[in-house]
Amino acid sequence: MENLLTQAEARHHSAVIASVGTAWAADSRVWERDERLPEEVVAWCAAEGLLGAMIPRAYGGLGWSAVELGLLYEALGRVSASLASLVNVHGMVAQTLVRWGSGGQREELLPELASGRKIAAVSMTERQAGSDLSLIETTLTGQGSGHVLDGTKLYTTFGQRADLYLVYARTAGGPVCCLLDRTNPGLTVSPITGLLGLRAAQVARVEMRGCRIEPDAVVGKPGFAQSVLLPHALEHGRHAVAWMAVGMLSSALASCSAAVLERRAFGRVLVEHGQIQNIVTAMGVDLEAARALCVQASRAMAAADPAATRKVLMAKYFACQALERHAAQAVQAMGARGALEDDGASRIYRDAKVLNIIEGTPQLLERLLTPQIAREAAGPSWGNGRPGTAFHGRKG
Repeated sequence: MENLLTQAEARHHSAVIASVGTAWAADSRVWERDERLPEEVVAWCAAEGLLGAMIPRAYGGLGWSAVELGLLYEALGRVSASLASLVNVHGMVAQTLVRWGSGGQREELLPELASGRKIAAVSMTERQAGSDLSLIETTLTGQGSGHVLDGTKLYTTFGQRADLYLVYARTAGGPVCCLLDRTNPGLTVSPITGLLGLRAAQVARVEMRGCRIEPDAVVGKPGFAQSVLLPHALEHGRHAVAWMAVGMLSSALASCSAAVLERRAFGRVLVEHGQIQNIVTAMGVDLEAARALCVQASRAMAAADPAATRKVLMAKYFACQALERHAAQAVQAMGARGALEDDGASRIYRDAKVLNIIEGTPQLLERLLTPQIAREAAGPSWGNGRPGTAFHGRKG
C-alpha cells in the first residue's frame, strides 16, 4: 500500500500499526471471550489521543486527515474489530457535532470527547428500523420548556460503556438527532450478549422512558436528521468500516499465508497446491484493490469532492464483501487450526459477517450506488427523452 501514500502518510501508517500492535495484539482473544473491552484499553485510546483523532485541534483533538484516520482504522482492524468499533462510533458522534453541532454543543462536548472523559455512541437501530430509518418509533415530544424522549434502541455499539448517546427520533416536525446523557433517570441500558461477531463491542439495548432533555440537546433542526445529519455520520462510519475491513483482511492473509507455507499435504507444502494458490492469490489481489478504493475514498473526503459519498460507498461495498469471502477461505485453507477460537482467523471470520451488515448491507449500498453508477456509465446525454429515465432509485 505504501505506493498509494505520501512519505508522511506511510510513516504515520507504520507508527499506528506498531503502536496498536505492540500494545494489544496479544489481548484481543481475551476481550472476545469476556465480551468486553477492558477499561484500561479505553484509557489507553484516550491517552494516545485516538478518541480525538477526528476532532479539530481547537477542541483538543488531533485533527487528523481522512487518510490518516483511515490508516488508524486499518491498524485497529488488524488487532480487533471491536477495538476499532469503539473509536468509530465515538468518532461518528464527534464528527456530527464538529459539522452540525451548535456553538454551545461544540464548546461543551468536543473537549470531553477528545480527551475521552466522555465516550459516545450512536443509537439508531430498532426492532423494525434498520436500513429503513423511516420506521423509527422512538419519539421526541415537546413538554413544557423541555422535550421528552421515549423509545427502545437495539444493537447500540458500546452502548454498555457510553456516557453520551446520539439518538435518532421522530417528531411532529420530522426526524431529529438529540443528545442523551447516561445519567438521565429515564434511561435503562441492558447488555446484548452472544452475538456472532464484535463480541467485545459491548452492544446494548437502550430504553428511554420519559427521558427529559433540554431543547439545546437537539442537534440541528427538525427534519434535518434524515437528510443531513445521519448521512454525515454514516459516511464517517462507512469510511471507517471499509478501512477496518482492509486491516482485518490483511491479518487474515497473514495468518493464512503462514499456515500454508508451513503445512504439508500429499507430499507437498500446501502453498504448492493449485487450490490453495487460488485462495491466496485472490485474497492478495482483492486486498490491494480494497486498499486502493479506501485511499481513493479518503482523498475524496479530504478534498470535499462531490463524488466522495459514492467513493466511500464503493470502498465499503467492496472491502466488506471481499473480507467476508476471503475470511471464510482463510479458515478453509487453515483447516482445524483456522477454526480454533484462539486463532485470529476464526474471529475475523465471525466479525466479517457483522462488518458486511453494519453501516449498510450490500443490498442497501447497491440501492444507493446503482443510480449513480448507471447514469455515470451511460454518459451525459442520458435523460434526454431516452428510455429508462424514470429510474430515480426510489424506494420500492
